[in-house]
Amino acid sequence: MSEMTVRLFEALNKYGRFPTLPLGIKLAKEGENISQKVKYPLKDIGTRLAACQGLTLSRTFGWTIAFRKEDHACPLAHIFLGQIKPDLFLQGTIAGSYQDLDECARTMEASFPRWPLSSVQEVWISPLNLCEFEPDLAMVYGNPGQILVLIHAANFRKGTGIKSLSHGRGGCATWIAGVIQSKECTYMIPGSGERVFAGAQDHEMSFAIPYSQFENMMSGLEFMRKKGAYRYPVPNLSLLSQPKIPKEYFSIDPDFKPDPTNK
Repeated sequence: MSEMTVRLFEALNKYGRFPTLPLGIKLAKEGENISQKVKYPLKDIGTRLAACQGLTLSRTFGWTIAFRKEDHACPLAHIFLGQIKPDLFLQGTIAGSYQDLDECARTMEASFPRWPLSSVQEVWISPLNLCEFEPDLAMVYGNPGQILVLIHAANFRKGTGIKSLSHGRGGCATWIAGVIQSKECTYMIPGSGERVFAGAQDHEMSFAIPYSQFENMMSGLEFMRKKGAYRYPVPNLSLLSQPKIPKEYFSIDPDFKPDPTNK
């Protein structure tokens, strides 16, 4: 594993305290082989899985999961990875559950980021601290308070803010193609498929960090903690304020003089 991924893993754990494992993800081209112990869904688990299920298995079980074309249970991943022609998808047929106008359905499908045909051979997903490959991006899941730590850090030395992208569905397109293509950190609300099939929870959001931003992310995390503007767990500053105790309580201690503002 690279020094960069180890450092990022340690920084994420130190400053974010995320409940599940940060992930490293690589889109492998033809001829690239994974060296670490890996599970292919069809061969090693006995069934096809959706790519979002692979994320959950890796971040909760600690498994390294790899998807070949035959391992994907959801055809959307084939489209976004460039493993099948997108023509039928771009007609907007399956978007009819979300759009009542054909034109809007076609626009919706065309807006998903994807790779050209034959660009990607396999998808490798591993806990970041176990990655023996150089990931194209890191993925982290957490609650809004934790994701806010990453937004602050990613905006370090940038200042224009961090984008979010969601269609409410097809969320794997964002991390499969969109984040790598844009080279921009992106925060996401898990889509319907990830909620239904991969068990993403009500409180969870995700954050993707392209490899080119790893170093700046670590610098931002350290800077934010040093300055103390925001940190997680979020400090409850009400603990420094005198509580408004009911006046009846003071009847048990005649020597105590309550704050006159405590009405």
